[in-house]
Amino acid sequence: MCLILAFLVMAGCASGHSQTGPMISETLQRGVASWYGPSFHGNLTANGEPYDMWALTAAHRTLPFGTRVLVQRVDAGKSVTVRINDRGPFIQGRIIDLSYGAARELAMIGKGTEHVSLRILDSPNSSSGQMSNGRSDDYWVQVGSFTTLTQAVSLQKQLANHYPTIRLKTVDLPSGQWHRVQVGTFTSQEQAKSVGTEIEKQFDLDTLLIQGN
Repeated sequence: MCLILAFLVMAGCASGHSQTGPMISETLQRGVASWYGPSFHGNLTANGEPYDMWALTAAHRTLPFGTRVLVQRVDAGKSVTVRINDRGPFIQGRIIDLSYGAARELAMIGKGTEHVSLRILDSPNSSSGQMSNGRSDDYWVQVGSFTTLTQAVSLQKQLANHYPTIRLKTVDLPSGQWHRVQVGTFTSQEQAKSVGTEIEKQFDLDTLLIQGN
């Protein structure tokens, strides 16, 4: 009887521990991490917020904006948790581009790159895989849609000096993944149309009016 009770107590403790522990996914990727810093500080990231080199953020090619990722050095075991708010890296063989602050946590500033593993801690609930900007009834002016992320980011940066709010929205369609560049937000259809006409004339782009997130 004592042995049975002891077994039940141990099983109960093990069960309780597994329920209260942090939910961390299996390793998502292994590869090379790089970092970007002072020359980009204050520039707009792909999700529309200014890049803060001291914040614990990172750029990833496909993970939804707002995803929290555990980045761990393969050799030293050092790790840091970052939030995805940008797109990249665009150099073959690299899987994540860390902020200066995150790179400091991994002690990789001097070397520039490190072999790391990535694990997703949590991800925002969004069918489009993007951070929501604005109200559901706001208007956006879509200025481009690309199958190549680098083209979308290039257009976003081109317009950033002229319009304060530009989002990059990635959607999965039967034809593949598309990266849409949208200027916003506008509370009235007339205001959005006016800006769309302005963009068409000034930048020679075809625009499309979008309502909602």
